Amino acid sequence: MTKDVKLSNIKGILIFLVVLGHLLLVVRAGMEPLIVLIYSFHMPAFIFLNGYFAKNVTFKKVINLLLLYIIFQSFYAFITYFTHYSEAFTFRFTTPIFHLWYLISLACFYLIAISLNKIGKHRLWSFFIITGILVISIGIRWWATGFLVNHPQVSGQFLSIQRTFVFFPFFLLGFYIDYKTMNKCKTILYSFKFKLLGSSILIFGIVWLLSTNLLKFENAFYGFLQSSAFAINWRNFFEIEFQQYLIACIMIAILFALINQSENLLTLWGDNSLVIFLFHPLFFFVLRMYTSNLTQWNIFLKLTFVICISLFVCSFLVAISKWLCWITNPLNTILQFRHDRNKAALEE
Repeated sequence: MTKDVKLSNIKGILIFLVVLGHLLLVVRAGMEPLIVLIYSFHMPAFIFLNGYFAKNVTFKKVINLLLLYIIFQSFYAFITYFTHYSEAFTFRFTTPIFHLWYLISLACFYLIAISLNKIGKHRLWSFFIITGILVISIGIRWWATGFLVNHPQVSGQFLSIQRTFVFFPFFLLGFYIDYKTMNKCKTILYSFKFKLLGSSILIFGIVWLLSTNLLKFENAFYGFLQSSAFAINWRNFFEIEFQQYLIACIMIAILFALINQSENLLTLWGDNSLVIFLFHPLFFFVLRMYTSNLTQWNIFLKLTFVICISLFVCSFLVAISKWLCWITNPLNTILQFRHDRNKAALEE
């Protein structure tokens, strides 16, 4: 499949929002509306694109993701301790640190995609699998509330199970959209005459809705918190669930409408999004150590500062990405090392 510049640009803006969203948490006072807006769609959109590109995914990608998780879970266990993010040194693979839940969830998504490809996307067994996933996706956080109360020793982030199911519908949506349908959607959305006006109205409406209860929506968008963190009864729970999925789908459509398909800085960020994703928390943990001074700044100065840092982080990591590629694809690195060692042994 040839490179789609528009999708690379969308990945570029999304990875920038990932960095910006994390850094905004450092100086969050006054930034809550922007934080909640970003969290309402940036990971759902990423996972939607993961599903779209998973048409021919292989077990090698799953193994590579699990290796990445083992490597960076170990790495960030030390980083969080030395930057005082964690009060005590903890080293366990069952609870992902910070952003690494995404690697476990993506590995699970790919395993299901491989299974659906083997069974046949439109076979009866596939229908049962997808129906089961969607039912669990909708209800898992309601069920988790009671389970976690009765099992306090279990973390809500255990193996990223809740997040995996909460975000699974976006992966399935991308997985079942074929190239022809995707191109039609891109053409229709990008050629819409009033896309800027329409997008502005929709975003304004979404921000107004979110502002009615910022904390409630923020807890829902994280994906790993049980229903008691954002809903008072089952009706409220399903209402927020519906709003969560609807807002994310609207924002994904807006991205496709507004992002162009010419190569630019976003293209570079999108093509190197894995490097940015894996290493950007280093800047978050360091910046967090000096928050006492930053929190005294006014809202506009804080926002300008965080945006500039985010631009620097993305551009800097892209600039050094060629020296980091060996660790972002550990399976290939291991296979290449074995090949070179065997070759050297034969030459002796």
